Amino acid sequence: KIGTMKKNIKPEKYVWNETDFNDLGWHDNRIHAVFFVHVDFTFSISIDYIYRWEENFVGYWVTPARMSFMNISNLKINISFNDMSDLIIEDITRSEQRITPNGLLIENEYIVRTNVGIISLFSTGFELQLKQDPEFSESQDVRLKNIP
Repeated sequence: KIGTMKKNIKPEKYVWNETDFNDLGWHDNRIHAVFFVHVDFTFSISIDYIYRWEENFVGYWVTPARMSFMNISNLKINISFNDMSDLIIEDITRSEQRITPNGLLIENEYIVRTNVGIISLFSTGFELQLKQDPEFSESQDVRLKNIP
């Protein structure tokens, strides 16, 4: 029963990166904000990260998180909200590695598919930082958790 579940769980770690790509999942993660730091060529998204899905979808372990892509180039955002106001990740994929045009670094193309469009960029890597321990929620959101 949901009432007997723990209030929170301890994640394996709080900071994940491109070496963990195959262990991470982003389906149904809500995007709250996007950030550009032009000084160090960083693009970040603030998300409600679903750390774990409970069996039979009785709930989710969710935490606020920030995903930052470093040394970005060729950033393209093609999003059309139309009648929607939600921005939800469907999946994030990454291409094979390639050498950057200046020949100094290795990068991948990352494609963030959302419910209303696509964000694509080239990056030398990313960091997913969990802001707190995941908490159990009946919804897939941090701010909407446990609301009937």
